Parts: sequence; structure tokens; C-alpha cells
Amino acid sequence: MSLWATAAVGCLSLAVLPATTAAAQAEEPAPTVTATSIPQVQPKVTRLLFTVPQTLDELKVSLAGLNPLLLRYTGDFGGGSQPGPGVPADQAIENMRKGVTEEYGVEPLVFLVVIDGEVPADRLTDLAPVLSQSQVFDSDSPAVEELPLGTLEQAATATTEREQLLGRRAAVLAAVEASHQEPVPADSGTTQEPAPDGQGDVTPANIGNTWAPVSAEMQAYRYSASSKPRHFRHYMSWGSSSDLAAFGDDFGYEHNLSLYNYDLVDIFPRPYCADSAYTEFWAAWSTGFKWNAVDYGWNYPSAAVAYWDWDDTTDSCQKLDFSVGVGYPKKLTAGVTYNFWIHAEKGAKSVSPYGLAGQKLSNDCNDAGMDPGSSCMGLNYTRAGSATELMVNSSRGWTVPSCAEWVRGGSPTASSNGTGTCPANS
Repeated sequence: MSLWATAAVGCLSLAVLPATTAAAQAEEPAPTVTATSIPQVQPKVTRLLFTVPQTLDELKVSLAGLNPLLLRYTGDFGGGSQPGPGVPADQAIENMRKGVTEEYGVEPLVFLVVIDGEVPADRLTDLAPVLSQSQVFDSDSPAVEELPLGTLEQAATATTEREQLLGRRAAVLAAVEASHQEPVPADSGTTQEPAPDGQGDVTPANIGNTWAPVSAEMQAYRYSASSKPRHFRHYMSWGSSSDLAAFGDDFGYEHNLSLYNYDLVDIFPRPYCADSAYTEFWAAWSTGFKWNAVDYGWNYPSAAVAYWDWDDTTDSCQKLDFSVGVGYPKKLTAGVTYNFWIHAEKGAKSVSPYGLAGQKLSNDCNDAGMDPGSSCMGLNYTRAGSATELMVNSSRGWTVPSCAEWVRGGSPTASSNGTGTCPANS
């Protein structure tokens, strides 16, 4: 359960106290307390949307003394950084700078920030020349991430224009071109290990889902020099334009890595899980729900509109996802290697069983006039055409940290950290 959901439950518990103490009040009169007299206060957040995407150095000045919950960027590469509640802006920004430059070699320009609490009026006045919108939300409202249709493409255009003005454009294009390369083996003399005998279903992968990537690679490894030391990286490509056309109209794609812990209590689904359902894995969502501490990025084109898949409502308490989605996969290009990465906090477990799957799901965001995002994708989950492509079945019992490769029509192969293209733990 999220930090904010816990607060809401606390308010609900207070609201029912008068009914449980009615007998005591009859014996000794006391001031009547009703549910309506108890303030139902929800934590607030402020979303800042910039007309002029900001450099990290500019944000360190303008956000000084504030606590950002999200810093988001787009353009030729995109993603976001979520430091978690209570992290000051200067620390959050430096961690973001380090994480993104480690992955792409260039710094991002930020077009959207979510601040914990309400931003003082004088700070908004200072930001007015570069600010498009400032809006306050309840912290647990899905509307925080809902942006009017076309907002992300406008932000990508503004990012490109600012990169040109700053003289960064050539460096960004070079970084994106490099990111489309397949990973290079660290030791070309090693081979990947086949699945151990007797560990679950090892039948060939489904070849009927032509919308699925033709190949995919997953890497999970420890990187102790990072503020979020659990690192995931995924590569994938589609074989032909007809494969991408198989998504049809109005469908998105999600690439789902799920960690499992079958020892956790699973009576009710999320969001009614214990805090352990976010921490008792190899990687963790330390604060649960939307504002968990995590960094993520991708080289999907801005027109495809990628998003971090944070909405885990109705998921099992024994499963924790680290996944990214693409709202318009038909706007991808066949033969190009796409990748995304996730940096997460350390969980309580030294290893976790996992499963990997691709999912074709209904794009319900545009029905509401919104850009794709986690809270509005796949709402029509019974829609004809929705499907899942299993790449690594959880029944195999494979665990992270490790790596796996999958080619459509064949069985996946696993490799240990430090062999082949699988990064070593550090």
C-alpha cells in the first residue's frame, strides 16, 4: 500500500471511532465527534510543465529547497527520474545527471517536474517566463500523469529547439545512434547456457503473435556505484513493417519484467498489499505505488510515446513489475534496436525468480484525449486483439541478477553475469 493510501486508511479509521465508543459516551457525556468533523486531508503535489525545457543546472537554481518527486524528459531519447519522497532538489538532480549520462553520455533537458507539496507563489512568479502550466493535484490522483493529447510531441519539439540553441544537438544525435547498437559481448569465447533440465515449461515460444518483437534481450545486474544499484536493461527489435502493422489501430505495447516472491501473503491484490510486497524482492519500490524511487529511460522515438508502467492496481502481492510501455508501437521502425533501462533501489532478497513477457493492450488514453500513460492504457483488458507473448516463463525458475535472450519461435537462453553480453555485478 502506498504512503498516501496508508494516510487515507488512517483517516478512515478515525472516522469510525465515534461508533465504537457510543456506549462509553452514554455513560459519560463528551463532545460528539463525527466523521464530517475530521479533516480528510490528502497530500498535495504540484505539476510544473515547462514551455522551455530546462537544463539540470537551471533546475538546481529554480527548485532549490523543494523536493521533486518526478523529473521527466523527452525528445530523441526520453524517460524520467523519481528520487522518492524527501530527497532535496540538488541531490535528486545530481543523481539524475549521473544516471542518464551513464546510459546515454549526454544530459537531458527536463520538460516536466512534479513537486512534493504546493509551490510557493513567489517561486512560480520566478518561473513564469519558462513555465507553461502549474497545477496542484492530490498526490495519489492518476490525473497527475495525464497530459492532453499531443503534449509530449510538443515537448519533444521544444527540446530539439533548445538543444540546437545550446549547441547540444550533434551530441544528442550521436548518443541516440550509438544506443541503437546491439550489445557487444565482453567475452566472445563464452556461450549462453541452456535452460536447466526439469525447470518448468521449455517448449518453443509462440510464433503466432506477429506483433511481438522478433528478438529481445534482458540484462539485470548490480551496480553499487549507483544511488539505485539494481540495474535492468532491455533490447528489442521488430523484423518487418508488417510485424509492426500487426498491432492494428489503437493498441499499445508493454515489455513486462515481473519479479516473484511466493512467500508473500496474497489474500487481496494491490493496492491492498503489505509494505513487504514492494521490498521483498531483488529490486524494490521502496515507497510503493506511484512515487517509488526509480530512474528509467529509452531510445524509442518521441512520436511512439513511451511511458513508465507504474500502475500496479489488481496485480498480485507476490509480483513486482519493472516495465515500460509504448503507446503507438506502429510508429517504431523495423530493423532498429530499441532499448530501455531501469535503475531501482536494492530489495531485501539476494535473488528473485522472474518472468518476461510482451503485451499488446488497448490504447484507451486517446479515447480520453490524453497522451499514453500507465493509468489509462489497457483499461479495456477484454478487448478483442489483446494478447500476451511469453518470452521467459516464470515456471522456469530463472532468477535475477542474470541475463536472457529470446528469438521469436524459439526457446530463451540464459547467461550468467560477466559472460557474453551479460554485464558483471559490481
